[in-house]
Amino acid sequence: MLLGCNSSNTEFKNEEFSKVYSTLFQELTTSDVKLEKYIIFNNKVDTVLLNSDSINWNQELELFTKAEISKIAYSDYEIRTLNNGCEKYFHTRNDKHHVKKYHYSNCNGSLNVYIDVEKSSPLYKFNYHLELNKDGYLIETKSDIELAEQSNYRIEGKFIRTN
Repeated sequence: MLLGCNSSNTEFKNEEFSKVYSTLFQELTTSDVKLEKYIIFNNKVDTVLLNSDSINWNQELELFTKAEISKIAYSDYEIRTLNNGCEKYFHTRNDKHHVKKYHYSNCNGSLNVYIDVEKSSPLYKFNYHLELNKDGYLIETKSDIELAEQSNYRIEGKFIRTN
């Protein structure tokens, strides 16, 4: 009994993250939403327009769902809750966690997510900045790999609703 209580105090179990992403994926899948993607690498821009029937939203937004922090120990993050709980800020206190900052807001049904991720080893360092809202997403990546050039790219996805 004590272990159960102790466990719930040290682990943050927030089903909101999974529910929000699955609700968004369902809305994007069932609506006639097109995706306009801008891929920016070395100051060159490629633009791609995808029709709704050719988009796998789970795969398209995988970086956001993989950065979910709902099962990390509560004590490993400084957590601030605002606006009656619909807005949350997470900032890691532990360098071993890849997700350094996570800001989530679903106030008035308007989704906004901001995530900063860092992965590193003696041979490489990757920094990701992710943003997601009802209008689209942004992925910025900076990588520094030993014995290779630095690489920076940006992907902007704009959701185009036709109805």
